[in-house]
Order: sequence, then structure tokens, then C-alpha cells
Amino acid sequence: MFPLLRTAVRVEPLHGEGLTNVLHLVTLADGRKAVLRQPKVARDLPKFVVPGAPEVLAHNGRGDVLVEYVEGRTLADALPVSEEVWRGIGLAFQKIHRVGLLHNDVNLHNIIVGEGKATLIDWDNPGQGNPLDELAAFEEHLYLHGTVLPQAFWAGYGSRPAPELLRVHRIAGCIGWLASEDWQEWEDDRTLRPEHLARVRNWRRLLARWLTDQFRTDFLAAEVAVLHHRQRPEDRHEHGRPQHGQ
Repeated sequence: MFPLLRTAVRVEPLHGEGLTNVLHLVTLADGRKAVLRQPKVARDLPKFVVPGAPEVLAHNGRGDVLVEYVEGRTLADALPVSEEVWRGIGLAFQKIHRVGLLHNDVNLHNIIVGEGKATLIDWDNPGQGNPLDELAAFEEHLYLHGTVLPQAFWAGYGSRPAPELLRVHRIAGCIGWLASEDWQEWEDDRTLRPEHLARVRNWRRLLARWLTDQFRTDFLAAEVAVLHHRQRPEDRHEHGRPQHGQ
């Protein structure tokens, strides 16, 4: 394993909410605390230097990593939080998006908050992409925890995209997640605790319901237009065209 662990004064299991890693809290000889994260399935480590991410103290080719321990609570456990904390979360997102990176796993258990600041942890799969995809995914995870993204987040982030555009990205991301293999992998994972399995099953139900509601809302809006004008929206569009004799 890692040389640093040979002088550790204490190693104890860390019962977090992660679904893909085995975690241990390590107290090093110099008094520092670190987290030993071992993936259930071997993987390559990211090749990015991420601003604001916890310091990586050691790593190996299998994907095991010894990383700086961040004091605080997960956002999932801390909700509801103050506007100051929300601004700190927005700032944490801004720092990575400004340099062209995405975290790519912005669930609420990967955000540690405390004393008005926020830190994104578990950098297993950072990459490049459209920040709107990540913001939409974050909004979706908040929905799974029964809350919404407040204005204070956008104050920390520095700008706010058009709600309609963010909604389009969220619909696309929701479809992609529901169609992914994540759900079957979790069902097949015999190491997953029953409460975690129940949680992801509930997530899937909520995502399907939210997606259905988006299309139902659009459909009902069209139906209201039909009832109001006594004609189909596409017919009104047709009638609005210039006629050939004009």
C-alpha cells in the first residue's frame, strides 16, 4: 500500500454514503487526517490538477487514493443551509467551470460544507464538457433530495443561465441517466447496503416521474391552447401564413 500508511496511528472504517468506494479514515503520524478511498472496481486515476480539490497525498495504479480529509458535513446531511453556504457552493462550481473542467458526479454526498464554505470531493471522473450539463445534474440531485437551487447559489457562481436552456439540459441528462447501466450495476452489487439500494431505487422512481411531468406539462399546455382557440396550434400556424393570392 502507501508508505504514509506504515506510520499511521489509526485507521478506521468510514461509513459514508458512497456507492462505488470502500472508505477508511486515517490519522497520520503528524496528526493530519486523510481518507483512503479504494474503488470496488479498479480504474485509472484522473490526470487533472483541479483547483480547490482536496490534496492527493498518494495514489497507485489500481485507483486507490489517499486524499486530504475535509472537515464538515455533506450537503445531503446539512440541508437546509444558509445563503452564505449556498454562495460558497456556487463559488466552488465557478472555480472548476472557469478553467474548463467538470466534476462529473455532483451528487449531494460529494459536497462538504462548513463555516460558510464548500468543497467538492471524490474526484473520480473529472473531465471537460458543457457546464450547463453539470448545473442541470446538480439541480436534478437537489430535486432527489426534495429541494431546489436557490438564488444565493447563482450569486456565488457569478451568472445564471436561462431557465429554459437549463431545463433542456436537465431533460437530456435525465433521459441519459435513466438509460444508463448504473441502475443494474447497483442492483447487482452485493456489497451495497440495503438502505443505499433503497435510495437509488427511489431515485429512479423520482427521475421517471419528473421526466414524465415535463412532457405532460408541455402536452397540457398545447391542450389548453386548443380549448381556448378551438383549433390546433399547428392549424393556427398554417392560417397565419401568407396566402398564395395575396
